[in-house]
Amino acid sequence: MGIDRRKHVRTPAQLMIQYSDQRLFFTEFLCDLSLGGICIEASKPLEPGTMLTISISTQPAIKAKAVVVWSKKNKFKYIIGIRFVGLPQDQKSQLADIISSICWGINPTL
Repeated sequence: MGIDRRKHVRTPAQLMIQYSDQRLFFTEFLCDLSLGGICIEASKPLEPGTMLTISISTQPAIKAKAVVVWSKKNKFKYIIGIRFVGLPQDQKSQLADIISSICWGINPTL
């Protein structure tokens, strides 16, 4: 196993996400999230470096720019690591609240 270089702890979650690479739109579920990014399970591969516009189905929705960091095939799906780019402080706070609610088993903002 390699060294885990993440700055933020990942929290397992299953939230619907919509994303676009400026050509196509996709709807998938994320596997985990952190203040730094998300991991999704997707039906189509995405190349590292691909810029995305994402929307996470929370109330209110989190809409952000992101970049694909890595992608690997896992049986019939692709597991894709995505890093947020320039996430505003209010959305970071919203993400922190969502992560806390998942960790404590409550669901106030989903």
